[in-house]
Amino acid sequence: MSSTEWPDTPEEMAALAARLEYSDEPVELPPTPGPEGIMVSRSLKMPTELDTRIKAAAADRGITQSMLMRQLLETGLAAIEHDHPISLTDAIRALSGLAKPA
Repeated sequence: MSSTEWPDTPEEMAALAARLEYSDEPVELPPTPGPEGIMVSRSLKMPTELDTRIKAAAADRGITQSMLMRQLLETGLAAIEHDHPISLTDAIRALSGLAKPA
């Protein structure tokens, strides 16, 4: 049995089990993915003015800068992919003009 393979025989399994160490000490578990799945970190360079605008826009919305940038990237990608996104203001304006059901 190599160090990267699982035991093939009962003897190899017994030898593996004999090497295991058990403890009641708490362990730190790896983070579980959030509702959006596993996040990938990306490094991004931007002008200072743009960084200041992002910080302000995120603070105004009560969200993190990362969340704001994800939302902006998703909107931009949707536009590239011909999904024709519209702003929330435009959506509210269009919906408010609809007749209310009787």
